[in-house]
Amino acid sequence: MAEKPFDFMEGLTKKELIELDACTRCNECLAWCPVQDVTDDPNISPPARIHAYKGYIEKTHTLKGQLFSSKKVSVEELKEFKDSLWKCALCGTCGEVCTVGIDTKKLWWSVRRKIAESEVGCPEVLEKGPLQNYYKVRSPFPFELVHKYKIWFPDDIQMADKAEIGYYEGCGCTWDAPQMAEGAVRLLNAAGPFTMLDPDKSWCCGFPQAAGSGDWSIMAELANHMVKAFTDKGIKRLAISCPMCLDIMKYLWPYFYGDEMPFETLSTAELLADLVEEGKLKFTKRIEETVTYHDPCAMARPFMGKPILDAPRQLLNAVPGMNLINMERHGKLSRCCGGSAGERAVNSDISANIAKELFLEAKKTGADTMLTNCPVCYLNLATKTHAAPHPVVEEWRALEDPLKINDLTQYLAALL
Repeated sequence: MAEKPFDFMEGLTKKELIELDACTRCNECLAWCPVQDVTDDPNISPPARIHAYKGYIEKTHTLKGQLFSSKKVSVEELKEFKDSLWKCALCGTCGEVCTVGIDTKKLWWSVRRKIAESEVGCPEVLEKGPLQNYYKVRSPFPFELVHKYKIWFPDDIQMADKAEIGYYEGCGCTWDAPQMAEGAVRLLNAAGPFTMLDPDKSWCCGFPQAAGSGDWSIMAELANHMVKAFTDKGIKRLAISCPMCLDIMKYLWPYFYGDEMPFETLSTAELLADLVEEGKLKFTKRIEETVTYHDPCAMARPFMGKPILDAPRQLLNAVPGMNLINMERHGKLSRCCGGSAGERAVNSDISANIAKELFLEAKKTGADTMLTNCPVCYLNLATKTHAAPHPVVEEWRALEDPLKINDLTQYLAALL
């Protein structure tokens, strides 16, 4: 009996299948793609990927494919496609400028999941690292969760056992950008009582699992555990520092939980802006400085809901003496930092070059400081660290410039 060909259509929505057929290859997205900016390789562009995957479906599911092809996509083809697919930070800019309205961000997630299910799987660096760690400690990092708060939680702050306002720090903030988590906690504490999960119950949201690898096998367990844990804490409004975590909770958790979230999920910046407006949070220190704010991809181009663009700027405008100036590309068309969705680990050179392009754009504003509000952006821009060594990474790490880079909440916490 002949081997049944891999089903490239199964699991894709009708909308996604239509989108694969909708691309006109006008190449408008190439002018905005951060990967194209630093590689100038149209073979790894959004239209090329769409055309390739559409070809796999035609080969395995259409009459033409049945009559004139082997009805099977070779391993070599899939490996080449996988390489192209992971040379993408899932920033979503291509979908924002698409002339026919293809939601590429969701499409790439679905296609990554399909390729991860195929015989070529996901990139080895992810398979042997974050994916294995999930099953051991429920986090992409190999560290025991009981130590989570010891790294960064301030000794002078006491969280409530239960409260209507909750805070979720996320794995990236804890292990890669603890300054961001500390800043958020200090700001929330200044406004009133808040609570957090016990560290051993504070599992990962699932973003690296779902987007970085395409493997969704553990998502139901993650979502249901976390929803119960937050509910048990009496949380009604959950502030989330990591915009990728926020995306997952809004976009995927309801699907795996089987219902709407029993609490409101919002970015830390959104909640803090509300607290400023209510008069519960005030910045008392004056700072005579010009800053520019970088809109992280997951806040500028989220999966669900409206972009989170105003809240960070409302916070900065509430600081006495602050001069806020936008970069040429900001808001919905902001540049990507190049660090998300496995890019730092799988393609460190591309990631570092994209970060440098964003840095150079920030410099053009003449600002003293560039702020952002995402652990991956902070890591890629401020600490300049990558999982894999590469000469381009070393060059980026050695770059020195008076433009300072900081996280929004850490910066604001110093101005209370």
